[in-house]
Amino acid sequence: MNRRDFLRTAGGAAGGASAVAAGAGTAAAQEHGGGGGGGSVQPVWPSYVSDANGPGYEDLRGQSEVTIEVGVGSSGFGYGPTTTWIDPGTTVIFEFVEPSHNVKPNSQPDGGGLAGTEGGEFATIPAGETYEATLETNGMYTYYCGPHEGQGMKGAIAVGGDVETEEVGGGGQTPLNPEHMGVPFHPHYVGISTIVMMVVSLLFTFFLLKYGESPNAKGGNN
Repeated sequence: MNRRDFLRTAGGAAGGASAVAAGAGTAAAQEHGGGGGGGSVQPVWPSYVSDANGPGYEDLRGQSEVTIEVGVGSSGFGYGPTTTWIDPGTTVIFEFVEPSHNVKPNSQPDGGGLAGTEGGEFATIPAGETYEATLETNGMYTYYCGPHEGQGMKGAIAVGGDVETEEVGGGGQTPLNPEHMGVPFHPHYVGISTIVMMVVSLLFTFFLLKYGESPNAKGGNN
């Protein structure tokens, strides 16, 4: 067996095992929320808007004015964004991008300032017009379009930090963490598997060089 060949091959095998271990360690760190991953917090929206049309949710806190478009989505029967989180005192501007719609309050906290557009339940606003409401009171507001509520044209606005919240988009179950092991479960397995991989790689390299066909092995070609 040639010592230089052994060291070169063993070093390559150990390096490969280390690279695999590093990748496994990174995956484990990500699985445990390393690197800033995980879900985001948003208000718990009422079931009233569970079937609402529109482009989804936006966190617009920190802005003094926000715009919600009226008449968006593939059907044109939606508010955009459908659900919104804002600070108290924010002015909400409903911008009518399509005709034949309105904004009517469904529910709001006591003292809420969402009066809705003028006229009756089916009085609509022309495209290009706006309706503004400044929402000072903390809580959950829901609203709808009178002519199209049945088609899912509904929305909700959460105001302030006192609303109920939940974490969404966490990406799966929480890993096991047995108390008797002292540290999280998966990192232990990563460490153990790394050691086993390195030992197996070194043993394989040793026997390959000792007994395999090589110009430097006993009985090999010169």
